[in-house]
Amino acid sequence: MCNVLDAMVKEIRLCGKSKRWWNADITKRRKAIRREKSRRWNLEETARAKLGLEMSTRQSERNMLSGYLQNLSGAEVWSAARYPNPRVGTIVDALTDREGKQANTSLQKEEMVRSEAFPPNDDDQCYKLPPAGSAHTRVTEQAVEPALFSQSVKQAQGPDKLSFGAIRLLWKWDLERTARLTKEAIRMVRHPAVWKRASGVVICNPGKDDCTQLKAYLCLLLLSSMGKVVEKVVAELRSEEAERRVLLSDGQFGSRTGR
Repeated sequence: MCNVLDAMVKEIRLCGKSKRWWNADITKRRKAIRREKSRRWNLEETARAKLGLEMSTRQSERNMLSGYLQNLSGAEVWSAARYPNPRVGTIVDALTDREGKQANTSLQKEEMVRSEAFPPNDDDQCYKLPPAGSAHTRVTEQAVEPALFSQSVKQAQGPDKLSFGAIRLLWKWDLERTARLTKEAIRMVRHPAVWKRASGVVICNPGKDDCTQLKAYLCLLLLSSMGKVVEKVVAELRSEEAERRVLLSDGQFGSRTGR
């Protein structure tokens, strides 16, 4: 059936006009911008046309959302985020893993992707913690700040929904508590379980043609932002310790400061 539909039905292509707030006025203003750009000499008119398009787009979005929200009640208001950005429904054929097993339902595919992205461990998780050291004493506010502010605020947040932008605000409000949290995690040699959770985003590898094979998909793992800050501080401490003890070869240039 899918092959017949692909051959007989016109493919839906998402573009700017697929937005619910698109109207004739926006189309007219876009044409005006193209017309002014083609003249290449009247920069003021081009800037004025761009400003008019931006204002018209915002007004159209506002009117569309206002009209949609008036007909909602209760928990239905949370569906407003999906309303202005429609998505084309897609049907994925059965997935086949490396052993030839197939998954047809959504639950089976989810389990297959999860087992591929998170292979089972060897149950050898019992280990003795090393004796307490003194690395945590070097964790100060000056050490945590570059580890936090070197991260991009555009990074997707993990399952805790706590982005780097939110952590930066927390740092401005109470930097002492944030630094103490990092210091205690390193002192106790513990990575909290909540930081070990990850959200998986499955995408199809553009270089793969056969989307029915499990190996054609990539699973992007979104980790906790605060956990990344602690990991970066630990990496800096280990790098400094390796340089102090001269543990690295003189031929090692990667991941070394000043090389």
